[in-house]
Amino acid sequence: MPFISKTFNVNFIAMATRIMLGLPQPSVTIQPIDMDCVAAKCPVFSFNRLKNSDPRLGVEMQSTGEVACFGQNQYEAFLKAMISAGFKLPAKNILVSIGPSQQKLEILPYLRILVDLGYQLYATKGTAEFMKGQGNLDSVITLYKPHVKREPNVLSLLKTGKLDLVINVPDSMDSLALSDGFDMRRAAVDSGTPLVVDIKNAILLVMSLQRKSQRESAGRAFWSFQSWQ
Repeated sequence: MPFISKTFNVNFIAMATRIMLGLPQPSVTIQPIDMDCVAAKCPVFSFNRLKNSDPRLGVEMQSTGEVACFGQNQYEAFLKAMISAGFKLPAKNILVSIGPSQQKLEILPYLRILVDLGYQLYATKGTAEFMKGQGNLDSVITLYKPHVKREPNVLSLLKTGKLDLVINVPDSMDSLALSDGFDMRRAAVDSGTPLVVDIKNAILLVMSLQRKSQRESAGRAFWSFQSWQ
C-alpha cells in the first residue's frame, strides 16, 4: 500500500480508513498513462547472514526488506532499485549457468547483447556448449563446475574476485547442498558477487545495461534525479 500510494501520489490508506469509518470519500481519478515516471520495487535479501542457505527464489517469503525507486523509464527505475538494494553493476566478467533448455534459448539473444557491450562471458559446460552451438558465441570461456576438481573452476574465480556477476537460473532438481548450482550460488553470496537467479530479471538487467550504454555513448545522461513533489 505505501508503494502504490507513493507511485500514484494518492494516500490510499487515508481513503480506506475513511471508507471503513463510513465517512464521505470523494472519488479519485488515477490515470497511469499520464504518469511522468516509472516506479520499481526491489527486494533485499540477507542470504549472506544465513549460512548454508540456498539463495534461490521460491514461493516462500525470503526478503528482509525492499527498496522503491523512480525513473524516467523502466530501465532506469530497475537499475536504481537494484543498486539501492546493494547490487553492483558488472564491470567486465559475467558467469552464465542456465539449467532449463527453454530458458537457455530465451536468454541467448541477450547474451549476444552482453558480448556486444564488451563483457567477457564465462559459462559452465552445458551452457557454454549451447552458447557456442546455437548462438555462435565463440568468445565464451568454459569453466568447470564446483564438484569437478579441475581448473579453471567456478569456485576459484569467485573466491579470487575474478567474476563481477553470476547469472544462475536453476532447474527444478537443482537445490540443497548436493548440487553444483547450490555451490555456485552459495559461493557468489559468500564472496559478495552479485547474483541473479531469475530469467526475467536477468533479461531486464541486460536490457537496462544496454540502454545505459547507449545513452552514455551518445553523450546523454542515463540517471535522472528530481525532487519529490
